[in-house]
Amino acid sequence: MLRLRTHLAFFFSVLSVATFAQPVVITGTANTYKGKTITAYSYQDFITNTPVMIASDKISDSGHFTITLPNIKTDQYLYLNIENFNGSIYVAPGKSYQVVFPPPDSLHYQNPFITHIVDLGFVNNKANDINSMVIDFNEQWDLFWKKYYTYFVRKEATTVLDSFRITMQQRYSDVKNEYFWGYLNYTIAEIEINILVGQKTLANKYLKNKPVLYHNYEYMKFFNDYFKDYLGQFALERSNHDDDVNRFIKGNDYPNLLEVMKINPILRSNDSLCELVLLKGLYELYYSGDYDKDIIKAMLKNISVLSKIDEDKLIAKNILNSFTEITGGNEAPEFTLKDMQGDQTSLIDFRGKYLYLCFFKSSVSECMSELDVMSALRRQYGKKINFVCISEDDTYADLQKFLDQNKIYNWPFLFDEGHKVLKQYDVKTLPEFFLINSKGHFLKSPADPPSHGIQQTFDVIVSHKK
Repeated sequence: MLRLRTHLAFFFSVLSVATFAQPVVITGTANTYKGKTITAYSYQDFITNTPVMIASDKISDSGHFTITLPNIKTDQYLYLNIENFNGSIYVAPGKSYQVVFPPPDSLHYQNPFITHIVDLGFVNNKANDINSMVIDFNEQWDLFWKKYYTYFVRKEATTVLDSFRITMQQRYSDVKNEYFWGYLNYTIAEIEINILVGQKTLANKYLKNKPVLYHNYEYMKFFNDYFKDYLGQFALERSNHDDDVNRFIKGNDYPNLLEVMKINPILRSNDSLCELVLLKGLYELYYSGDYDKDIIKAMLKNISVLSKIDEDKLIAKNILNSFTEITGGNEAPEFTLKDMQGDQTSLIDFRGKYLYLCFFKSSVSECMSELDVMSALRRQYGKKINFVCISEDDTYADLQKFLDQNKIYNWPFLFDEGHKVLKQYDVKTLPEFFLINSKGHFLKSPADPPSHGIQQTFDVIVSHKK
């Protein structure tokens, strides 16, 4: 039985030439989940990661399931979902697959509010199947990493990584599957970003004169990392020029904004890439709090109508649909919850000071490590900033017992019975943090956790309040 290693191998999509639509059949076992529903999903795009349900089946009392996927036209990435567990699989038109959906380990059981990735087992896979080749590549990468990891630590990995690429090209020289070659190349591209290969080198190697692979996860992961905060930084650089990017954004001037972005030669030669960078940038600027959200929405609506690229129209629509009210600048939803003295406490009770709000569960180890740092931050900033935790424990008694055993956590703790406030705030994972200003509006949504940079924001708040 083969296992798909998800640390490099999940989320890959369309690269090969389309064929006539054919069904795909996935059979398998999921003994831990008898009576549950298993569902196959793909993604509409990899900017918003909007999921699309394809087909589902109820797992039988014997633990077996069969999912038939109609109208599969090309090799593509899918994931199988049971409750909050996802396992990745690559499918090709007309093929059949036999998989094992593994039981979650104790760590995965701890946090039911997090989507966990599990490794599907593959039974009787052929050597030339994309899943088998990805597994083999990952095994080669593991061996290479164990041998040369010190080069990465010393920031001397460029030469040995080039050697690894050549070795892999030789190893798979007989492979004709373009899908797999795309996976291999952009996996290495992502590694090169992480070892700080120069931006110009990366662009020339992976973007210049290359097609935009909208549905290829590895390509889009590279794209998203390479162009992270690109539009915001570009706007700052052009702020004192005649073609001020901010003026075009605020004026909803979509055509001229595209033209000024083509100052970058990589974007000048590729209209699809340029517009995709714009879409990603607008998505980021909406949440930055630096721009009027209605203006960003208006430009996205224009792109959804005026773009000549169908994929970009769809992405613009998906971005618009993804926006929620839980964003920076909007008023935080009001709530009233029971505190540890049994009294009702409301969000409005904390007005007048900034509020650092934490959603947590006492049985989740990630939450505990953040609460320890939060305790130290409260000692330093507690006179200027309120610290409040909302508990998603199963019962009020569970929260009381936890606090009785951890007297160091001596700030307000509120119990979210029925997880109502968690749903109001659209919390997707635990722990989750929000920073709310003195007037009850989101400053950061979500906010950085205690252990990852929120202190810098606190320093700015405190300095402005002196």
